[in-house]
Order: sequence, then C-alpha cells, then structure tokens
Amino acid sequence: MFISIILLISLINLSFGQLVIKPSESIVLRDQFKSFVASCTGQPNTRVATWRSPLQIDIAEDDTARVTVERQTYGLRLRIRNLTRTDQGIWECLGSDQEGRPLSRTLQINVKVPITFFGDPIQYAELNSAIIIKCRVLANPSAEVTWFKGRDKTRLTSSNYERSNDGLKILRVTLADNDVFWCQADVLETGESKDYPIQVVIAQGITPPRIVCAAPCAVEKQTATLVCEAGGMPPPQFMWFYGQDVPIGANGISKFVVRGNTLVINYVDETDNGRYSCQAFNDYDRRGQRAEYMLNVIVPPRLAPIPPIKVNLDENTPPQRVVFQCRVLRGSADSLSLEWVLVDGTPLQPINGISIDVTQLALNRFVELRFEPVRREHHGNYTCVAKNLADISTTIATLAVEYRPVFIGADIPVIYSVPNYRAIMKCQFDSYPQPTIQWVKMIRTPRDPEGGHVLVQDNDPQVIDILTRQIGPTLYETQLTYNPAQQDFGLNFECRAINPRIGRYSMNLRLAEPPRQVRVVEVKPRSNSIQLNIQPPLELGGLPLLEYLVKYEQNGIPNSFKTQTYPFVSNEPQILRLESLQPATSYRIQIVAKSRAGEGSLSIPYQLKTLDRQVPQFKILSSDMSCLADHSCAIKWLVESDGGSPISRIEISYAKIRGPNAVEQTSPPIQLEPSATEFELQGLQSDTTYLIVVRLLNEAGVGEQKITKQTSKSRIDPRSDSSDKRRKSRYPSKWVILGVVLGIVFLTMIGGMIFIIYRCRRYKNTSKKTEKPIPPPRKRYTGNERSSSDVGVSLRDDNNI
Repeated sequence: MFISIILLISLINLSFGQLVIKPSESIVLRDQFKSFVASCTGQPNTRVATWRSPLQIDIAEDDTARVTVERQTYGLRLRIRNLTRTDQGIWECLGSDQEGRPLSRTLQINVKVPITFFGDPIQYAELNSAIIIKCRVLANPSAEVTWFKGRDKTRLTSSNYERSNDGLKILRVTLADNDVFWCQADVLETGESKDYPIQVVIAQGITPPRIVCAAPCAVEKQTATLVCEAGGMPPPQFMWFYGQDVPIGANGISKFVVRGNTLVINYVDETDNGRYSCQAFNDYDRRGQRAEYMLNVIVPPRLAPIPPIKVNLDENTPPQRVVFQCRVLRGSADSLSLEWVLVDGTPLQPINGISIDVTQLALNRFVELRFEPVRREHHGNYTCVAKNLADISTTIATLAVEYRPVFIGADIPVIYSVPNYRAIMKCQFDSYPQPTIQWVKMIRTPRDPEGGHVLVQDNDPQVIDILTRQIGPTLYETQLTYNPAQQDFGLNFECRAINPRIGRYSMNLRLAEPPRQVRVVEVKPRSNSIQLNIQPPLELGGLPLLEYLVKYEQNGIPNSFKTQTYPFVSNEPQILRLESLQPATSYRIQIVAKSRAGEGSLSIPYQLKTLDRQVPQFKILSSDMSCLADHSCAIKWLVESDGGSPISRIEISYAKIRGPNAVEQTSPPIQLEPSATEFELQGLQSDTTYLIVVRLLNEAGVGEQKITKQTSKSRIDPRSDSSDKRRKSRYPSKWVILGVVLGIVFLTMIGGMIFIIYRCRRYKNTSKKTEKPIPPPRKRYTGNERSSSDVGVSLRDDNNI
C-alpha cells in the first residue's frame, strides 16, 4: 500500500515538470578535501537557473573557482573541488517552469572530517593547582569524547575531573595525577573511534626555602634543631653549610648531625653562634635555592638573692622608705624582661605608694621596687621574675611591716537576742605580727568606768564557744557564741587584738522585739480553700522570722476559731494556703509573724467568702461526626468554668460502637495535663464508629462530655491482591490497544489515498473549463523541495472554485 502511494506521487511530480537532483539522496555524506559533483535537471518545459550555497550565495559559472556550476542540457551541474567544512549545509537548486513559476529542490551535503587530535603528548601539571589537559578533537560528524586514566584505561568518575571544550579539567592536581590520560573520540554515525595518550608529569621547581627552629631555638647546654623547609617535584635534596660555605656533615664531627633537611647541634654553647645555610635542589631544578639562619645561643637568666627588710610603723614615727633591687647576674640580653608580681602571680601595680623603676634595665640589668612611704598593706612577699627565650628565673623580696591591729570586719555595733538564746558576735583584724585575741564583757561601775571581764570558754558558763582562726597572711577572725541572761542586755562586748599593741571593737547586746505587721498583697478564695499572698514585715525586730500564723474563724459560728502555722521560707513574697474549708462560707482571717522574740502585730482582719463547689463546665468543639484520618481522630474542647477550684486532671477514654445499643468495653483512661485543650487518639481502626468520653476533674467532682466519631475508610494498599485486581481492571489489555492503533493507521492511509485521487480529478475538471494550463497538484513537500508559487496558485484556484 505504501509502495502504491510513492509511485502515485512520483507520477504526479513527473507530469508537472519538477526539478531533479542527482545524487538522488536528500542527504549525502562526503569526505573532507575530496571533490564533489551534483546535477540539477528539469523537463523540457522547465529551466534551471542557478545553485545557491548554504550561505545564500548564487554560484557563478567560473572554471577556475573552487566552487562553480556548469551549464548542461536541461540543467546545471554543481562542482566543488576540495570539500571543506564551510561547504556543509543545504544547497538549493532554483528554476522555473514555462509559465515563469519558480521551482526549487534542495540537497544537504555533510562533509566528513576524520578524527583529528590537537594536544601535546607530554603535558606538565603543577601540584595543588587547577589545570586543563588540552585535547581538542576535530571531527565531522561530531565525535563523543571520553577520558580514561592509567595503563589499564580506567574510566574517570571522580568529582575532581571535569570535561571542558578544550580537554579535561583537573580541579586540584595531586600526586595520583602523575599518570597517562587517554583522550578517546567516538563518531557513532560512522563507527570511527580513536584514542590519544597524554602523559601528565607532576613537576615543580624549588620553592623559596626557609630554615625554622622551634623557639627557643638554641639554649645553652641543650640541643638545637634546624629544619630546612622547601618544596618541589621531585622531592628536594638538601646540603648544609656553616659560615663561609663550609659543608657540614662531611668532616665527621659528632656535634653536628645531618638527617635530610634537618641539622641537629648537640650540647649548644656560645661558640656555636653564627650563620647557617641550606641549599635545596632536585633533578628538575638542579640549581635550586638557598636559605640562611643566624643562630644565637640563649643563656638562661640567673638573679641575685634579695635580703628581707623589716619596718615598724607607729603613729609617732615619720614616713619611711624601702627599696628592693632585682639584679640579673648572668643571662642573654635578647628578649630579657624583669617584672614584679604578687604571690598569686598577678603583676604588681604602681599605686598606693608603690613605684617600679626600670631605667637601669638596659644598661645595668636591674630594676627597683620602691615603697614610699611604707604602709601596713605593703606587708608581704614580692616576686621578681626574669624572662628570656631560654627560661624563667625568680627571686623573692620580703617586706615585714609591724603595725597595730586594725579592725576590718563588718560594722555591726548592735547585736539582738533574747534570754537563753545564743547571740553570735564576729570580729576581723588585720595585724602583724600575729595577735592574741580576747573577748571582754564590759561591766562599767562608778569606780571603774572602763572595767571589764575577760571571757574564757571553760570558766564562764554563758560562753558557748570562742573560735579564732587565721583567714589570710595578716587577717584573723574571731567569733563569740554567747547565751545571754536578762542582766546582760544593754552591756557592751569588746573584742581585742594584742600584738603587743591593741586593736579593739565594741558591740552592744540588746533585747530583740517582736516583728511588725505582715503585709498582705492578695487574697484569693476558692471553693474549699483560700490563697494568701504575703510579704515579710518591714521591721523584723532584730531576729529572723520563724513562722507565719494564720488565725481564722467562721462568721457567726461559735468555737470555730483555728490557727494554722506556716514555716518562714525567705525574705521574698510567700504564698499561704488555707485548706479543708467549707464552700460558700464566710471567714474572718488575720495573719501574724513570729520570731524568737515572740509573735508580732496582727494584720487587719479580712472578711471573705469561699466559692460554691461545682464540677468543671466545658463543651467539645466538633460539629462533624467523621474523623479526617483513618487511624486517628482529633478532639478539642473549651473550658467554660473550672467550678471554683482548679482542674486537677483530664481523662479521655473511648469504645467501639457495634450497633444501636451495642458498645464494646471502654479503653483505659488516658491521663492528660490539666491545661490541655485538645488531644489526638491514635491506633484506631478505619471505617469504625467510636464513643469518646472526655472527663475534667476538680475538687467538686467530675465534668463529663461524650461524642460519637467515625474514622474514614482505609486507603487501598497497592501491595494487596485486591488492589492488584482493581489496578489491572482500570487499564485495557495490550491487545486492545494494539488493535486500536492499527485501526487508526489503516483508516488514515485509506483517507489519504481518497483525498489524493479526489484532488487530482478536481484539477483536471477545472483546467478543462478554464482552458488554462494544468497546474501542478497540491502535494506534501518533502524537506528537499519547495515551490511557493505552487502553493499560491492552489490557494487561488480554491478561491475560484
């Protein structure tokens, strides 16, 4: 059937005088640099005008030109000598029939170019750099380029390699890239395949070397290690020199040891000072480069001892001046530093009469520490620290300042207590030398206004404990624990420090008072409780609080007075709660604070009524009976009232509904936080109705709401047998699809033949009526021929009809 259609179309073309191109193929493939010839002919009633190149240039008749045309009978011959890639494209033969209507035919010429590689067979790559292995492939049809590596031609899959237009890009060159790379080109249209080996050599000249030595480099009587660092490929070699190019390592001296790029100098002394150099080179860079290093042997510092100084301060003596000198006896001056630090290592600051003179450091290598004038706080040890690159040396200067004991403790002139309750008194003194501390109960009489009794723990029964301890280099603390009697209140207790000069501090023992009124901030009634938010009194009376007392009674009920005790927690606001009260009942409440001195002042009375006892009121927020999921269901509720007491917990349970009056066993209740307002039930069955119960509990009882919910239908599991059957039933059989396709193709062929025969007959009838030349019939033009005039005439004829 297809052969009949092709023959019919060919007969129609011949009957209407179309152009004919030889070679007859619409696309021809010819080798580059070869000659090519093609002819374009027509019928006696047609004329071939010219050949037009792919660049839309009409070819002229010129026997000397590389591309020319030759006039033949009924046509033109196109001759191309030495085909090039510029000749590739669509060539067009133009002509006209005897009525001047244009005709054209096309021929596509593809120039075949064999695979040609452009690139050096040996290419160098610098280590740790990004390079392109150049390999440009010229071929037509175009070639597909693939890269391989190694003698076994392993395909490149690493992300470190990227193909580019000019070759293969190595993002970061490593030692593994010192190998053979294969540039392979394949032309699938012709089956041609070639590969091109490229040897990549990792090479690098000697980078500028440097000699490093870990600081401190050369310390007297120790080992110095010099390392010459340089780079290059192949790896560099090293030679060491001392002074004026004297090689090291060849004279057999055991003090110098050369190991590759390392020079070791054993038991360094000052005679080893001087210039050392290393020469780095390799086979690629035979000349190499040189680096130098000046070695200075460092001698650790050594300080002279500093004698201690003692100063006695008195109110009657004039200001005194003390100077300590820290001198370096031996040590390298390079990077030498001297500083004064305290015992804890912090630098000494030149304040409060202290000054540091460093003007003699560079010339005479000593510094001075001056105290002018000397004060009691200057007492102590001062460390002089000498540093250089080799080591650290220290020496200690001791300044002993003797002075009268000074009270430095907290200033608490009044101590409060009550009879038979311990009173604690503390004192702190700054003293040098170490003092003897006494506690004295001052009993003044007309005969002896300054009289007193020295307290001794074993002799005085009211003395519970006397504790004395040293808390710093010159700091001492003492504590008296005393059980006062009634007659002790109003007396002064004095602590004395004797070294042998005396320092003293006096405290007055007073009787404590009960605390003032408690400050009530807020009162919150509940159904069976009352919450009181309070603050401590502004005045405590001298002793800390012990507890709060809440005194309350029911209004109008005799013998209902009660007292509830709450321990004192801190001086911050505190919450007190009265429990087990009657709901809807009026109460009268007062609060009082209590200390060792007794109960304080009562607060103003508060009249208030507890709330009625009710269960929580709430509603479930759901107007839809169905759940959105097949195995879970979300429930939300809104609390309208807690019933006068806080909600203690929330419970949710559920049960399956099998019929109008058939409910299965209820699930165990799920416990939720009291603040929850929503919950999602998990693990439910699909397409099932559930009875869900929500309960809110408080002190009054349980508030309950119920709702019926149905889960959605389960999704079809594609792995099940039933889903496979349903899926197969949705699609028709492959034989049905094949039959439909063949039917459509057959009907299309029959329709095309009928249309062509009908159009041919119609053209013949039209030409007989109008006595015009028979126009060529409309036909489907292939990619090798086109006639715009034919299409235009056909359209005009259709309009006339």
